[in-house]
Amino acid sequence: MAVDPKLSRYGAPLRAIHWLTVLSIIVVFGITYLEGFFARGTPARGLIWWTHISVGLLLIALVAVRIPVRIFGPTPPASTQISRPVAIASHIVHGLLYLLLIATPFVGIYLAFLRGNEVSFFSLFTIPSPIAPDRPTARQVQEVHEWLANALVILAFLHAAAAVAHHVLLKDDVLKRMLPERVAP
Repeated sequence: MAVDPKLSRYGAPLRAIHWLTVLSIIVVFGITYLEGFFARGTPARGLIWWTHISVGLLLIALVAVRIPVRIFGPTPPASTQISRPVAIASHIVHGLLYLLLIATPFVGIYLAFLRGNEVSFFSLFTIPSPIAPDRPTARQVQEVHEWLANALVILAFLHAAAAVAHHVLLKDDVLKRMLPERVAP
C-alpha cells in the first residue's frame, strides 16, 4: 500500500468503488425479496434473477478493480484518532468483507451452473454452464450462498454502524475519510 502522509481521505477512485459496492450489495440482496411476489417461470421473476446475477457479476468486477486500487493506489495514513485494538478489528472486518465479496458471488455462479443455467451480465455477455446440472447439490450450495450473503450483509451493516458511531459518538475522522468531498458553497 502506498501510504501518502499528505492525504486525509481515500482517493476518489477508491471512494467511488466503495459506494458502488454498497449500492450493488443493497440491490443484489434486496431484489431477492421481490421473488415471492411472482410465480415461477414468469418474466418478472426471471427479471429479478437476471438482475440479481448481473449485479452479482458487477460485484466481482468492482472487487477485481478495488483490490489493486487499494493495494497500489495512494492511501491516507492510518487514522491517529483510533486505538490500536480498534485498528486491528477494522483490518479483520475489512478482510472478512473482501473474502465475502469474493466468495458470495462465485458460489452464486456455481449455484447457477449446478441448476443448469447460464450466467448473463446485463445481456452484454453470457457464460454457459460448464458443468452438468445437479439439483441435489444445487440445494446444498444454495444454502451456502444464502449463508454467505447474510453474513456479508450483517457484516456490512455492522461496518456501516461502526463508521456512523465513529462520526456521531466519537467525532473522529474515520467516516470522513470515505465520504465524497464537499463542494464549497
